[in-house]
Amino acid sequence: MINKHFPLIVLGLSGALLMPVVHASTISLSSNTWTATGAVGLISGDSTVQSSPTGNAQFGYVSTSGGVYAVSPLALRDEGRGTENQTNGSKIQSTVFNVNANDTLRLHFNYLSTDGRGYDDYAWARLVNAASNNTAAWLFTARSTNSANGNVVPGNVLDRQLDKNLPDELDAVLNDGNTIGFDLAGTHWSPLGDSRNICWDGANTCGPTGWIKSDYAFNAAGSYFLEFGVINWGDEAYDTALAFDFEGLQIVNFSGVTLVPPTSAVPLPGSFVLLSVGLGLMRVMSRRD
Repeated sequence: MINKHFPLIVLGLSGALLMPVVHASTISLSSNTWTATGAVGLISGDSTVQSSPTGNAQFGYVSTSGGVYAVSPLALRDEGRGTENQTNGSKIQSTVFNVNANDTLRLHFNYLSTDGRGYDDYAWARLVNAASNNTAAWLFTARSTNSANGNVVPGNVLDRQLDKNLPDELDAVLNDGNTIGFDLAGTHWSPLGDSRNICWDGANTCGPTGWIKSDYAFNAAGSYFLEFGVINWGDEAYDTALAFDFEGLQIVNFSGVTLVPPTSAVPLPGSFVLLSVGLGLMRVMSRRD
């Protein structure tokens, strides 16, 4: 005897098998536009901060040189010698983008500081929930004070938050979980302004971290935006910058940003360079006596 319901069962299963499946994908930021607060620019790689692994002709940066006040989302304990806690800085924010659960986001960062040893400049990168404006994930942090022991990244930034109930670890995976080294390539980088070529404390190994990959997998679908920033700590002397890059970065998408051009790198006579560096050192050292 033939079961009259068998064809219906087969059709039902076939319909289920033909239902569309949502596949996880790598998030593209190629269409996002950006809004800047403070000193932000686009720059090509050089001998100090080399081109990133993406191969883009230019990448972005935020710097404390030319920065403004009240840009950081973090409130940290004052453990340094500075009397003013965090001071001037800069940040850049993307427009909103949508994701599905299990989608992934890959970014690249390179942190460079001329400061350290009690003047704990730091950088952050976070994912923000567009509906609530709350931090959804921490993607990168770095802090200059830890340069002496190599722990520039993540630099214990989140662990120093005043509110101990907040997350104290990064949500992203850096460099596939491998050890992060430190690139002692000097501080000759124009976004650092007047403090380029100098270092507050030589023992703190001023210089860039080298490019660090940040990977994050979304737990749930939603709408988000990105924010990258850097802040000075204790005073406004010496400076810190964060370079950032990602696949699909397009210069045209930064057209709404008032780009602060790096300090002119016009070649100068050697004696004038030495005099300029000496005067710069005298100026900033006098503020820390």
